[in-house]
Amino acid sequence: MKRFWAVGAAVLAGTVGAVGYRADDGTASFTHTVRFIPVRGTIAGVSAAVDLDPANLAATTGSVRVPVVNLKTGIGLRDSHAKGENALNTAKYPNATFTLEKLTGGRLVEGQTLATTATGKLTVKGTTKTISVPVKATLQGGKVNVSTQFKFNPYDYDVRYPGSSDSVTVDVSFTLNKG
Repeated sequence: MKRFWAVGAAVLAGTVGAVGYRADDGTASFTHTVRFIPVRGTIAGVSAAVDLDPANLAATTGSVRVPVVNLKTGIGLRDSHAKGENALNTAKYPNATFTLEKLTGGRLVEGQTLATTATGKLTVKGTTKTISVPVKATLQGGKVNVSTQFKFNPYDYDVRYPGSSDSVTVDVSFTLNKG
C-alpha cells in the first residue's frame, strides 16, 4: 500500500521517470592565456539533450554540444588561428561534446539551486577523455537552468596554439525545456 501511495503521489507531482529536455540557445565562454595575455571568448549555440527525472538526478543521461566553430574572441585573425588546423581544427571538428555518464544523486526542488557533479566523456578535436565537472542546476517553472565552470588542459586534446598555456577555463550555461 505504501508503494502504491508513493507512485500515486509521484504521478500527481508529475515526477514519474525521466523526461526529455532540450536546450538550443546556451552559451559558453572561456579564458585562455596566450603569450602571457589572457584571451577571453564566447561560443553561441550550445545545445543539450537530456533525459532527466528531477526527483532522481542519478538517473540522468544526455549530452551537451558546444559548437567551437562559433568561437569569437573579438579579433578576427585570432579567431581564424584558434579555429585553424593546429589549434581546434573546426573545419574537421566543428563541435566539442560532453556525454554524461554519471550525475551525483539528489533531487531538484522548485526555486532551489542544487550543486552536483557530472562525470562523462569530453571530446575536443576528436580526442575523448573522462572528466568530472561541478554543475549547478535550478528548477524554475518547469525549466532547468544549468551552469558549470571547469578547467582542462588543451594539450590533452591535441589543441596546440603557439604560445598558449596548458589551462583553459570554460563556463557553460543553458536552460533545459521539456520536449
